[in-house]
Amino acid sequence: MKKIRLLFLTLVFLTSISAVSYAAVIDKIVVVVNNEVITQGEIDRILAPAYEQYKSMLSEEQLIKKLDDARQAVMAQLIEEKLILSEAKKQNIEVDEKDVNAKVAEAKKRFPSNEIFEEALAAQHLSLKELRVKFKEQLMTKKLIDQKVGSKVFITPNEIVEYYNKHAQEFSRPEELRLSNILIKPKENVKVEKTVELVSEISKRLKAGGDFAKLAKVYSEGPGAKEGGAMGYVKRGDLLPEIEKVVFDMKEGEVSGIIRTKVGYHFFKVDEKKAPESLSISDARQSIEQALWMGKMKEKSKEWIEELRKNAYIAFK
Repeated sequence: MKKIRLLFLTLVFLTSISAVSYAAVIDKIVVVVNNEVITQGEIDRILAPAYEQYKSMLSEEQLIKKLDDARQAVMAQLIEEKLILSEAKKQNIEVDEKDVNAKVAEAKKRFPSNEIFEEALAAQHLSLKELRVKFKEQLMTKKLIDQKVGSKVFITPNEIVEYYNKHAQEFSRPEELRLSNILIKPKENVKVEKTVELVSEISKRLKAGGDFAKLAKVYSEGPGAKEGGAMGYVKRGDLLPEIEKVVFDMKEGEVSGIIRTKVGYHFFKVDEKKAPESLSISDARQSIEQALWMGKMKEKSKEWIEELRKNAYIAFK
């Protein structure tokens, strides 16, 4: 059952609207928003994962406070969603059934089988028909938001330049190294002399031009040993200080001497060096536009929802 719950949460997070849109059980009505309702069961199901997460971490008093805060946040989010859904219905927003079908198909793909998918729905007291209604409502609200808010969001070239200049650090890449390593760890059941002897032997073979990757596969106990000691890319701050001060002064293709740390005895090979680099404004344009668009969407959506709230009927039961 826990696995089914986890899979259902995966289903929930597939949607473009918050997971709180999913609950749909006829029970005690907590809030009425125009012609839409928020039920206690809806709220409880949303809070269930938070309860499971925090119950073993917090005291009873802390748990109650945490869940109360979470409940208030959930209520606020649900009210906003119902406001938008109510407006979408008022505006007669229509969606194509093929889009609903696509969302159902996408959801089913996240489950190992159709049977487990149906079990997940049943565990949440949802039928496939009800799920389709939820998906349709989410598509309606998204379409309305695009019409009322998204269509009014524009990004100017000057805004892109200004953002780029103010956030230049975000568009720079620090120096990076692609490293391979050999690590020999001291062992309690092996004499220190034996370990030192092995390390010395590896050092001699590397100095004589031995194949670093082959030696790593045979002797290393470090990251990526089976792949010849491949560590991938690292930047300053990723490594122990005594390692960092050596490898960042090495040349591409160079192999280090023995580096002793609290972990053990290390050898490193610099497979590739990437110099610091800054993205040009043209290369950064897409990510800048996205950041600006999301910021404006959030701001304008908030203003629009507040207007909906002013003209809405909201009653707490």
